[in-house]
Amino acid sequence: MTCFGKSNREKILHMSKASAIQLPQGVRPLGKIEVLPNAIHTIAMQATSECYGVVGLTAPRLHNGQAVLLPSEQSNQGIQVRVVNEQIIVEVYVALEYGLRMSEIAHNIMSSVKFSIEKMLGVPVAQVNVNIQGLSHSPSFSSNQNKNNKR
Repeated sequence: MTCFGKSNREKILHMSKASAIQLPQGVRPLGKIEVLPNAIHTIAMQATSECYGVVGLTAPRLHNGQAVLLPSEQSNQGIQVRVVNEQIIVEVYVALEYGLRMSEIAHNIMSSVKFSIEKMLGVPVAQVNVNIQGLSHSPSFSSNQNKNNKR
């Protein structure tokens, strides 16, 4: 979608509104409820950040072959949400802690994100794709290694 003469914020709002999902309604609908992908981003970011072994969210693209760990104010770039046929598809880009089982952490992220979104919205999540962009030593891991090496 190309928008000429509009600010980035207007583009994002326009694109987000176009892909909003409608929540299932009860027996007697009182109106329409729409959830924009930005709200789904927030749910997915919180669920991901609470998973053990996640160092942080990363940019979807590598910079000179290296993962770029995003600061908290830009962490929404580490999650992409698409709505296809009233189903949600989430792409998560993360850096994980070195030395842990990556497949287990990735499955935990998938389960946590899927559960959180479905619980809060009542809408099925078709896919949660976890993209491991890099590995990092956590501060506590690095300090323990340094102590062991000094002995």
